[in-house]
Amino acid sequence: MILDDSSFMSTLEEQLIETIDLLSFTFSPSFVDKWKFKYGIRLLRLFQVRMLKSLEARKPLKITTVYKFLVVDSGFNPDLVLSFLDDIDYEIYYPMILGRKKDLPEIE
Repeated sequence: MILDDSSFMSTLEEQLIETIDLLSFTFSPSFVDKWKFKYGIRLLRLFQVRMLKSLEARKPLKITTVYKFLVVDSGFNPDLVLSFLDDIDYEIYYPMILGRKKDLPEIE
């Protein structure tokens, strides 16, 4: 099957719009409002800051980096962080967040 340039651009444009919408939501008060009672504002803001730094550096985040930052550096419970990653459906952040939960180290 051969795709013409118009169908490729349409798909690329759709993906770009979806990514922009996702980022817009992630940095919005709606994101905080949706999750603040379950996870607290601090965890949400730290996640937003880490995402923003990644975008500024133009480098994707590894799921292990996000996890270690929230658990080791910021002191959140590992189960809480795993629950948060599941709830926000971290896989939809690809290619901004790379990796899978199975790649995460066991942190004691």
